[in-house]
Amino acid sequence: MFTGVGLIAFICIFGAGLLGFALRGFLPEHHRTDETGKTVHNVMGVVALLAALVLGLLVANTKSSFDLRSQEVQQFSANLTLLDRELVHFGQDAVKMREMLRAFTAHKIAQLWTDRGAEPAKDAAESVQLLDEIESNLRLFAPKNEVHIEGRKNALDIIRELKRTSRLLSVQQINATPRPFLIVAIFWLSVLFLCRAIFAPFHGTVIAAFFLAALSVSVAINLIFDMDRPFTGFIKVSPVPMQQALDWMKS
Repeated sequence: MFTGVGLIAFICIFGAGLLGFALRGFLPEHHRTDETGKTVHNVMGVVALLAALVLGLLVANTKSSFDLRSQEVQQFSANLTLLDRELVHFGQDAVKMREMLRAFTAHKIAQLWTDRGAEPAKDAAESVQLLDEIESNLRLFAPKNEVHIEGRKNALDIIRELKRTSRLLSVQQINATPRPFLIVAIFWLSVLFLCRAIFAPFHGTVIAAFFLAALSVSVAINLIFDMDRPFTGFIKVSPVPMQQALDWMKS
C-alpha cells in the first residue's frame, strides 16, 4: 500500500522517464548517436550502483530496526506478565498494584498502537507514573516471609527493566532513517530514468518496462518509510503479545 512518500517517489522517477522521452525529440541528431548513448549509459551505471547500494542499506537497516522493535515488544510483554505473577504472591496486599499494572499495560497499548495521524491516547510520562507508583508501593511493602522478600526483589528488578524498555519504545516511534538519504536516492533514480529514457526507443514495451521499474523502486522506498514507523505504518509490530499479557492479567 502506497503512502505519500512512495507515491511521490513514483511520480518523480516515472515522471523523469517520461520527461526523458519528451526531451529526446529536442536533442540534435549528433547528441543521440550510439556512441553518446553508450557513454551516457556507462556513466549512469555509476549512479545506478550508488542508488542500489543506498536502497539496499536502507532496507537492511529499517528491517533490522523493525525486528529489534518486535523483539523488545515481546520481551516487554513477557516482563509485564512476570511482574504480575510476582505480585500475585503478595495476595490481597498487591491488589491495588496489580490494578495499576493492568492500567499501565492498557495505556501502553493505546500509546504505541494508534491510528495513523492520531495523537497517542496517553503520554509516555503518564504511563511511567503508574510504574513509579507500583515501585513506591513495593518499597513500602513489609515482607512477611522469605517468599515475599525474594518476590519484592524480583519485582523491583522487573520494574526497572520495564521503565527502560518503555522509554525506548516511546522514543522509537520517531522516524530513525534520515530523510536526506531517501531524497538523494529518489533524485539519483530520477536522473537515471531521465538519461536512460533519452536514448531508449519510444514504444509501449519500453514505457511498460519503465513503469514497472519505477513502481518497483517506489515500493522499496515506500517499504523503507513504512517500516521506519513500526507502530503506525501499514507494516507494523504486532500488538498481540501486549494484548495477551493484558488478558492474562485480567484472568
